[in-house]
Amino acid sequence: MCIFQNHKLTALAGFALAALLVAVAAATGGNVPSIFDGARWLHVLSGILWIGLLYYFNFVQVPALADVSAETKADLFKEGGIVRRALHLFRMGANLTLVFGLVLFAELGASAGWDIRIGALLAIIMWANVMFIIWPNQKKVIGIVDATADEKAAAGKKALLASRINTLLSIPMLLLMIASAHFRMFS
Repeated sequence: MCIFQNHKLTALAGFALAALLVAVAAATGGNVPSIFDGARWLHVLSGILWIGLLYYFNFVQVPALADVSAETKADLFKEGGIVRRALHLFRMGANLTLVFGLVLFAELGASAGWDIRIGALLAIIMWANVMFIIWPNQKKVIGIVDATADEKAAAGKKALLASRINTLLSIPMLLLMIASAHFRMFS
């Protein structure tokens, strides 16, 4: 089937299937998601993209690149290469997660519990790490911004540290986000 030959068509088909399920639910008297339910779904979907890539970088890519030659790294880092594509989706996931999360947080208003407030704070710190530490330094590492070998090495260390901090923060953040809806930890 042609939809499985192209990742964009596959994702589009997934969205079409989800829309079909909403339409069937509406036609049969089931619950139809509100705009905020849609924002929640998109928040979770973009969060999976963001955190999935965070874990990919920390548990797969970084360890694997430690044993790769400079020539292979250059190929992976070039425009259209796997590293740049993954970093683009990583930033997109982080930004979309933040936007949809802020929409949901605004809906909650004063009724937001401490679980979601603390989880949101951790997520905002993580987002800031992506935008203000990881990405500016990764641009040096992958050659978007000119840098000497020493500057690239220093930038790589800064980006890795911020990424590891995000990995650490992601675990309690996910716990608190789930707790806010399923088993309140804080009153």
